[in-house]
Amino acid sequence: MWRSACLYNNILRNFLKNVLFILIFNVFHSRTLNCYSCSYSMLEPTRENDDFFCANASLVLLEKDLTVKPCASWEKFCITTVETSLKAFSAIVRACAEVCNEICESDGYGTDMVRCDDCCTTDMCNGNYSVRYYKELMDGQYTSWLEPLASEKAYNKANGMLFPY
Repeated sequence: MWRSACLYNNILRNFLKNVLFILIFNVFHSRTLNCYSCSYSMLEPTRENDDFFCANASLVLLEKDLTVKPCASWEKFCITTVETSLKAFSAIVRACAEVCNEICESDGYGTDMVRCDDCCTTDMCNGNYSVRYYKELMDGQYTSWLEPLASEKAYNKANGMLFPY
């Protein structure tokens, strides 16, 4: 009986070692997302946000080790955030992100600053730099009190909320 207990302990110990090895291997070798990472601001030029290439074709022409970074395992999105001030382009940020804002955010106490995010989930998918792309992204800031966003309609319908639209 003592031998069978020792044999059982050895089998269990080897099994646990294998499970631990697989877990550690997966943690260190899990596939991470790679995103363009840069920032450029026309309003507040500093060393941290003077990546002129962030807003134009230079972004995809430069060496990838200068413009692309691996995301942390919890960052599931590549994000492009475009900011306007008084309806004029003022800044852009490209990065990895944990969450994605589906609607534009506004703040600024009279300066009418609006930030709109565009998120995606494949490697280097946040590299679009065309004027049409920026315009379409920022069209999200112009909403109406009479016509709700499609996502708002879906939310209201899913939660049984009735509105006269």
